[in-house]
Amino acid sequence: MAKAAKRATKRISNNKKRKVRELAARAGEALARGRQDIAEGICREMARIWPDAPDLLNIQALLAANRDDHVEAERLMVRAINLAPKRVDLYENLGTLYMNRHVPDAAEEVFRKALELAPRSFTCRLGLAAALCRQGGAKEALTILKDLHARQPDNVEVLLVLFEAHEQMDDYAAAMAVIERAAALAPDNARVHELRAAALMRQGDLAEAESALRVALRTAEGLGKARGWGQLALLKRFSANDEDMPEMERAYNETPPDSPARVYMAFATAKALEDAGRYDEAFARYAEGNDIRWKHSEYDLDAELAHLEAVMAAWTPDAFANVGGLEDERPVFIVGMPRCGSTLTEQILAAHPATASRGEWNAFEHSLFRLQEQWGETLTLETMLAWTPERWAEVGRAFLGRLDEGPQGARITDKTLINFRLVGEIHRALPKARFIHVKRHPLDNCLGMYRANFVGGQFDYIYSLRGVGYFYRMYARLMRHWASILPEGTMLEVRYEDLVTDPEREIRRMVEFLGLPWDEACLDFSRARTIVRTSSVAQVRDGMRKDYMQRWKRYEKHLEPLKRILADELADWPS
Repeated sequence: MAKAAKRATKRISNNKKRKVRELAARAGEALARGRQDIAEGICREMARIWPDAPDLLNIQALLAANRDDHVEAERLMVRAINLAPKRVDLYENLGTLYMNRHVPDAAEEVFRKALELAPRSFTCRLGLAAALCRQGGAKEALTILKDLHARQPDNVEVLLVLFEAHEQMDDYAAAMAVIERAAALAPDNARVHELRAAALMRQGDLAEAESALRVALRTAEGLGKARGWGQLALLKRFSANDEDMPEMERAYNETPPDSPARVYMAFATAKALEDAGRYDEAFARYAEGNDIRWKHSEYDLDAELAHLEAVMAAWTPDAFANVGGLEDERPVFIVGMPRCGSTLTEQILAAHPATASRGEWNAFEHSLFRLQEQWGETLTLETMLAWTPERWAEVGRAFLGRLDEGPQGARITDKTLINFRLVGEIHRALPKARFIHVKRHPLDNCLGMYRANFVGGQFDYIYSLRGVGYFYRMYARLMRHWASILPEGTMLEVRYEDLVTDPEREIRRMVEFLGLPWDEACLDFSRARTIVRTSSVAQVRDGMRKDYMQRWKRYEKHLEPLKRILADELADWPS
């Protein structure tokens, strides 16, 4: 088929090829101006000249990506690359598509292939660095970025990835210096101000973050403006007559239905409506945003649930018979579901002078995959269960090597929530590690996820009440399984509601479980200068709030599907 395609390409005259290239350039300019209608018209003209032109397929793919039809965009880009396998720009676009879809591992693979064709490509090296950062590989990314920055010190795109790498390495002074430099170079670049605002939010400077967001909103357009409103909605509490609400509503009405911008505006206005006490209207907006996400998702809930069932079946008490011999007691894994109170828990523990935190780090899974590549194995439950204690110790040492790179403490927390799947693997590799499992009322927890505009393939179950309900039910089963087979003293269960209503008792339980001396600083956790990387930042900086409990009752009539799915789980909680 590839040879036939090449023969067909050769039959196209040079004049037609030149004409298609000229049209493609015009279509690209139209896309840059946001004129999809003009680009679509040019595509029709290109198709009449050369229907299989790689340039045509490339523009069509970009148009599909703008429509949020990522499946079609990927299909067209891959087809274009197959027809023109030496076109580096096509690889660049595919890699960018994967980054926008939050699949950086696929982006990394594409950028590495492109660099085989053009080893010094500035764009591909920058794309590779960004993909590495998104996977926790900031150290490797910094090597690339330092060279790119030396070559183009005023390149704002380089500065933005450099900012991300410094943040990931916990070098916040360097990160802020970089983002301030980017803001000075590009005062009208909304994305720069948006990222600066997010960094300020993570560091607890909420007033300055709001100022930066308002600068971004003045200059942003389309999706960027919608993202800005989404961040502002997380940052502030709206009143019934809030002066921002009419402008937000106008922005919502101006976004195209079934678009990425509409998703952000639906969630932003839902939060404002909720703050104003208009709960039915708020739920309708939350549902709209989730419905759009679900419509464009390729997620297979049944396959996900089957995998978690297989995890539970594979990890038996016998599987823990021969763990690795590592004695390091520093790692503390905070596990649970998103919106369970894990960020609050992390912040409390981070206030203790003997602890350090890594946030949602994902370093353990990343270490597993890196070793898998070195060993040339396919990572499956079967292969991992057959590993020797020596191999598990190697996994543990790889993780500890990453742990050694940042701030140190007698205990170091990792709140990568997805680790609830990997409790078995973590215990085999790090037998002295401790787990703190944070639970929350099932309806509050599920509603909290449904209300959050999470992005990324690991969160697709959140986009429907059915999905979030069945996933929560399986998670609860798996956590009960881990608790039943782990050695005593390995895992502590903490209920968010208990933490809020009787904080000193629960905090003392956690500190004692970690084998640390009591410190009063844990009771004043909101003053801690720890970086908060999740969307819970504003709530955590706000301290303990009992009004975050039983929020589900505001929406009870909309949650009947959840209540049916979670009937068994709800039996253990007050109604």
